Amino acid sequence: MALVVMCGQPCSGKSAAVACLAAALRTSSTDLTVRIIDESSLHLGRNDSYKDMVVEKNLRGVLRSEVDRSVSRDSIIIVDSLNNIK
Repeated sequence: MALVVMCGQPCSGKSAAVACLAAALRTSSTDLTVRIIDESSLHLGRNDSYKDMVVEKNLRGVLRSEVDRSVSRDSIIIVDSLNNIK
C-alpha cells in the first residue's frame, strides 16, 4: 500500500510526472494495482472545480473520499491535483 500525493502549481508538469511514475510502477510491479485519482477520473472539469471556494472545498472532499475508498493493501494510489488551499 502506498499513497503518492503530487503537489504544485497549475501547469507545472504534475500530470506528466504522474503519467511517467504510473507507467514505471506498472512495469516494475505486476502484482500491485496503480490508480491515478484526479479531477478527470471523477468526471469533474478543472475549470469548473476551482472557480469558487465552496466548489473547490467540495472537490477536496470528493478527492479525499475517493482516496479513502481506494487505499488497499495491494494498490498504489497517486493523487494528481493542486493539493493546496488558496
